[in-house]
Parts: sequence; C-alpha cells; structure tokens
Amino acid sequence: MRLIAAAQDLAAPDLLIRGAQVWNAFTGEIEAADIAVCADRIAKVGPWSGPVSEATQQIDASDKVAVPGYIEPHTHPWPFVNPLSLAEAAACRGTTCLVYDQSLLYLALGSERLEQAVDALSAAALTQIFWVARVAGQSRFLGEEQFFSRDAIGRLLDNRNFLGTAEMTRWSDLLDPDRSERILDLFEDARRRGKYNDGHMAGASQRRLDALATAGIRCCHEAIDADEAIDRLRRGIWVIFRNSSLREDLSALLPSLERSEFHDRFAYTTDAVAEPFVEEHGYIDYMIGVALRAGVAPGTAYRMATLNAATLLRLDDDLGAVAPGRIANVNLLSGLEQPAPEAVVCRGRLVARDGALVVSAPSEHFNWEECYAGSAPSIPQWGAGVFALPVRAPNPFPAGRLINAVITRTSPVCLRADRLGLWPVEPDSLVLAATDRGGHWITRGVVQNMAPGLLALATTYTTSGGILVLGQSAQAMAEALARLRRLGGGIAICSISGRWWELAFPVAGIHRAGGFSGAVQAARAFQAALKDCGYPHADPKYTLLFLTGDVLPELRATEAGWISLRTGEILFPSERLNDDVQTRTTLPAEG
Repeated sequence: MRLIAAAQDLAAPDLLIRGAQVWNAFTGEIEAADIAVCADRIAKVGPWSGPVSEATQQIDASDKVAVPGYIEPHTHPWPFVNPLSLAEAAACRGTTCLVYDQSLLYLALGSERLEQAVDALSAAALTQIFWVARVAGQSRFLGEEQFFSRDAIGRLLDNRNFLGTAEMTRWSDLLDPDRSERILDLFEDARRRGKYNDGHMAGASQRRLDALATAGIRCCHEAIDADEAIDRLRRGIWVIFRNSSLREDLSALLPSLERSEFHDRFAYTTDAVAEPFVEEHGYIDYMIGVALRAGVAPGTAYRMATLNAATLLRLDDDLGAVAPGRIANVNLLSGLEQPAPEAVVCRGRLVARDGALVVSAPSEHFNWEECYAGSAPSIPQWGAGVFALPVRAPNPFPAGRLINAVITRTSPVCLRADRLGLWPVEPDSLVLAATDRGGHWITRGVVQNMAPGLLALATTYTTSGGILVLGQSAQAMAEALARLRRLGGGIAICSISGRWWELAFPVAGIHRAGGFSGAVQAARAFQAALKDCGYPHADPKYTLLFLTGDVLPELRATEAGWISLRTGEILFPSERLNDDVQTRTTLPAEG
C-alpha cells in the first residue's frame, strides 16, 4: 500500500532521485523527472511534491540521464569469477540483472542440491541473478537421459529463479527422432510453465533453422554475421548479439539492424567475456558503446540492453524500464553517448559510483563451503603408466591440431615406444587424458599446436564437468594430477623448465571464491603461465573448456573415446578403469 501511496505523493519514499533527465524505454522520450522509490520498486517518475522523511535517501541527478539497468541474458559465471563476484563487477558497470547457465553446477550437485544452492546465491547476490537449466550435457555420457530426466529438470523449472531451459549446444539431437523425444517434452514443459528455451544453433542451415524454431527455441546467440542474424529473425527467433573473448562478433552483427525495419527482437550478450576485458573495457555498457560508435541510434542501442532483453526473458513487467511499478534498477549517466554509469541503483539502493561498489560485496563473506557441501570432485590418484598411449593405439595417431583456441583439425602423428607405452614423436604434441569427476574411465588423445613449452597440466575446468590432463611427460602428468588433487580442483601447470603454477577452485572444483579483483589477477596469471609455455591462441581457458565437449570441430575427448565430430567415428575408444590404475606405473603389454 505504501508504494501506491507514494505514487500519489502521499507517502515518503525510501529513495528519491531528483532532477534526472529520464529516458523512456517505451517512447524514446527524455524528460526531466524525479524518481521516487519504495523498497525495491519505483513508485513514481515525475515531479515530486510529496513528503520526504529523515530516512529518505536523496540523490541529486540534475545533470544526469537516467536509463534502466542493463541486462545480460546469457552468461557463464566461472572459473575465475563466481556467480556473486561477476554480478558485482557487472553492477559497477550498470548491468543489474544477469542470467546464468547452471551446467557445471548441475553436473557437480544434481537437481535437488543445485536448487538449494541457486536459491542461496540468488538471495545473496547484489544484482538480480536468474538461471536457465540445461536439458543435455555438453558431451554425451552414460546415464545422461536419467541425469537430465523430466522430473529433475521440471523441479528446476518450477523454481522462480529459473527462467527456462539453457542453450542446447547439441542442437542436431532435436532433429534426430531417436534422440529428440525427451528434449522436446522438456521444451514443452518449459513453455507450459511460461518459460523459454534458449538456443545455440551454430552453423544451422535455413532448413534446420525452420525445424529448430518449430521445436520451440526462442533465441540464439550464435549468429556471426548480419546474414545469419536476419535468417534467425525472419523465423521469429530472438537474435542475441554476442561479443565475447572467444567471439567478438558485434561489429559484424550490427549491420543486421539496417536490414530490419523493427529492432524489438535484438539483445546483447557477453557470453562469458574474460575478466581482464571487463576490468579494462566494461560489460554490457561496452557493447552499447560499440553500437553507438557504429552509428546505431541511441534508443535502439539502449533498448537492446534493457526493455528488449527484459521482454526476451519474459520479465518486462518488472525490468527494462524506468517506470512506475518496475524494479528500481537505474543507471545515472553523464549523457546517452556515455553508457558507463556514474552511479548505479540496484533493487532500490545505491550500489556503485564511478565504477566502484559503495556497498559490501556479498562474494567476500558468502559461505561457499556450506552452499556447495558435498560437491568436491573425487580426483583420482593415477601413476605415470596411466597416461601413456597403450600399444593398441593406432600408429600414426589421429592428433587434434588446434587452429585457434577451440577448433581442431586432424593431424596424424607417429608414435614411439618407451617403457610406459607409446608416445608422440613430434615435440609439439601433448598427450591428453580425460575422465569424469570420479576417475571411472579414461579417454586418451593427442593435441598439437597448444603449448610447446608445457610439460604437464591438470584441471577440473572442463565443459564435461570432469578432469583433463595434458602433457609431454607421463611422470609430470601424474604429478600435475596429484597437485590438482591436493588443491581440491583448479589448475596445475608445469613448464618445460620445471616451474609450477597452481590455482585452486575450491568451490566444487569449478570456480574461485572471493571477489572480482582477485578473479582478474587469477585470469591474468593463468594466461601468463600458458603464454610462457608458448600458447599461441586467444584465451587458453576456452581450450581447456572445450576439449571435452562434442559440439565443436573436429576431434574431442568424450566418455566414449577420442572421437571425430565430422565423421562420428570413435578414433580411439575410452577405457573403463578399476582400482589397480590408482598406483599403476607401467602399462601391460597389450594395454
């Protein structure tokens, strides 16, 4: 009732922003107005003539433009950041609502414990954070259909913090009658609940886009140029312009705005941009700036970050506008030409000024151990003999040669025998070993053109949610895995010179605890450690992430084995392991 009273100038607001030039997301008008806020809602936008109490916080915005808080509709809060620290960094730069993919947390926690963790994180976050639920893994595994069952995903979709289903990276499964029934049922379950289905339709032809739109996919962030963007838009699919550390596509996508008379189904995403980039350039505010400098009309550039994104998420009754009844997420700008805010109001309170928090950061005191209890990976103890290729391996071996951070091409490499088994002859070759979070199986492969000065690396940061080990020495690989085990998850790296670098991901083996400044330092240190080993590509975290996912060309490590995605062939099958591998130092003659 107090909100309605304040809307009529009859009750004192908790926060009063005076004299702002308010940009209207519905009409594009800019008009002078006060903004009265009660609790976390806007009561009135207009001249304030009502009471002001001693408890009313007042902000002088007489030389500022007020726009809605920006919205990030699709991102991944790990490994150097966490769901709270990313939200804090985003808030400093005007993004007051973020939608997170829960994939790695779900693999670590399962449905029931994930729901509890999500509730705790969403309640603690400085900004509004919401989630979307994966309906399939990034890589196929035994028991996948049971793990992503209708009951398990339905439980998440019933939670108010979940807005829908997450990107379906293996979109070809939707077109395969042998695989599609369960997923299509989940899509319909989401739609019946008033929720949406996120898409990931990289490389889909126009014919397949027709089928995927019919299947119920609402949006896609995988267009890489204006032609692909318009192809999606013609089918009613929301187009989310991506500009990430891996794919800086925004400049190539903006021309699609000139080819469409209507711009209400476009939005932005950073899709997990690198932490140093956020610190140096910004977040969604940076993307608005790129659009403005490219000549996009301010109304369109800002609407894509606010009302459009809110409508995409079906949150436009609450978010996306500075208007009565909406959540009080407001950015105060020096002018529309400068999207980085001077002050940020989030959920009715001032949280940031001049790019820095003015309130305490929840990430610094959140009880991560309690929230993620029981989620630590069971990192195996493997001797050196596990890592060599067994004598049954094909020779030459089909290595995956990296042509950028994530794409591999088949490159045969000859193998030589040593006392442990077989090993690549070429010095620019790393043996790969991948397993799940418990070490129940092993897939072996070979990767080239990654880091010639890398002796060994072990990590729990993988898109499969498992463990990845790479190296030029079986003994060093065993040591890297042992160090990873002591860390409880994270990354352990050894250079050819014998220098070790380690970073713990104590939270489920997935991400760091703590705030954003530490995340930036950790990301830079990790990149430097691999660059010192000769890593030649853009961002090594994506290489580690995607070597175990079966969605990007060409060779990948999955539970089935070392596979070619181009042909579907298992080039070298995985091996189921038993207890004797924990201490094995040599391999049997027949592998």
